Amino acid sequence: MGSIRRYFFRIFCSTTERKVCRTQLKSAKNEDHAQYLALAANYTELAQSYFGATAHEDAAIRIARVEHVFLGLWQHLRHAERLSDFEYMLASALVENAPEDGPIQSTAPLVTKLRLLPAKTRFAFIAYEFERWPIRWVALAMRIRLDALHRLISETRCELCGISWQSLANEERDCLVAISISLEKSPNLKFNRKLSHRLASYPRVADIKALWLELRPEMVEVRHRYIPSPTQRDQILKNIFSSILDATMETPPLIDRVVNTVHFSRHHKIDVS
Repeated sequence: MGSIRRYFFRIFCSTTERKVCRTQLKSAKNEDHAQYLALAANYTELAQSYFGATAHEDAAIRIARVEHVFLGLWQHLRHAERLSDFEYMLASALVENAPEDGPIQSTAPLVTKLRLLPAKTRFAFIAYEFERWPIRWVALAMRIRLDALHRLISETRCELCGISWQSLANEERDCLVAISISLEKSPNLKFNRKLSHRLASYPRVADIKALWLELRPEMVEVRHRYIPSPTQRDQILKNIFSSILDATMETPPLIDRVVNTVHFSRHHKIDVS
């Protein structure tokens, strides 16, 4: 039943951007270098932000790390049957190849807090809040249920605002998750009216929501710390293109391709040396 729901969602609820990326992935798997570069261009800023929010390192090292990740993704691209598979490989590559021992202290308190988050939580939060991925895209890439992801995002927002999730009552936590869902939805007067009445019983939750909203401008500033200039971005893409021209693309065994059409599990770890 879950597969059927995902199929109909893909047909009727997919965005134009998503459809273009799927076309680029399909062409790239046939060794179309230009289409792969166009696909990769949609994700390089996410990679930069993730590595920057993991540990402090020289910008040149961070850029080289990003370039190597996308080279590795090119080599393993044929393992991905769906766009969400490619994004899952990207998430795994970023988490597994992030600097482990670099300094986490920053002049921006929010950056330090981001660096203290668990690696997968950091990816989910950056994809959702920094790159503005729809919640369903993040859930697919992270292989996590939507309700669990809303709870994770809510907990992360609290931690970044200096609020301990453990200090909240279960009712307050549930209310915060409902607020997270409302922020994702299009304006829904009926839903928001019920939520407003619910908030009246939990004044602390209303204060936390205000802190969440105040955090957004600071998140924009943090993101722009790690976004390369147009000239740097062009050079990153040129370097990725040059590297994939000489790289061999793996051809997965037939059994792996069959398994991955049902459940994406047959793929190799991308190791950035």
